[in-house]
Amino acid sequence: MMLLRNPIIWLRRIAKRKGYGIHSPFAFDFVTDVLYNKEQYYAYRSINESLGRWQPRRVRDLHRLAFRLANYRSPRTLYCPRLAPTLVEACIKGHKGVEVLSSGMPPHPADMIFLDRPDEYATDMVGEGTMVVLCDLPAHSAFWRQICAHERISVTFDLYYLGIAFARSDLNREHYIINW
Repeated sequence: MMLLRNPIIWLRRIAKRKGYGIHSPFAFDFVTDVLYNKEQYYAYRSINESLGRWQPRRVRDLHRLAFRLANYRSPRTLYCPRLAPTLVEACIKGHKGVEVLSSGMPPHPADMIFLDRPDEYATDMVGEGTMVVLCDLPAHSAFWRQICAHERISVTFDLYYLGIAFARSDLNREHYIINW
C-alpha cells in the first residue's frame, strides 16, 4: 500500500514543485534558494563521510537540508532534543558558533528548533524569528497541527516527510504544501 501511496501523494503535490504557484517573495526565495538548492557546498563531503557509504538518498538529502537550513537561518541557539548526532553535526557545520541545547527549557527562545518527535518544551521556546523543523511528519501530524496553530507561527512548509515553520510577525499566515 505504501508503494502505491507515495506516487499518488507526489502527483498531488506536483503543482507546488520548485516554487510554482507561490506568490510570497519570502516563501518563493526560501523554496528556490534553500529547499531546491542544487549547489555543492563545502560541508557535503564531510556530511557524506560521517553518514557512511550505504545510507539511503532520503537520509543524505535530510542531512544536506539540515545544513542548508542552519546556513540560511544562522542560529545562535539550536534546540534539538533526542536528535541524531549526525543531524546536529550537519546543523553545526551550517553555522559555526551555534549553542546546542539538548534538554530542558532554555532561559530565552531558541533561534532554531529541530525535532524528530514531539517535545513538551518546543512550543514554549518559539519566539520572533524562530524556525521549527519537525522530521517524520506523517507520524507526528497532531503535534505538527499544534505547531501550526501557535500564535507566533506565520509561515509553514509541509514537505510530507518534514515540516518547517517560521515565527515572523512581518509575514501573513500561510501554509504551503511543497513537493520536495
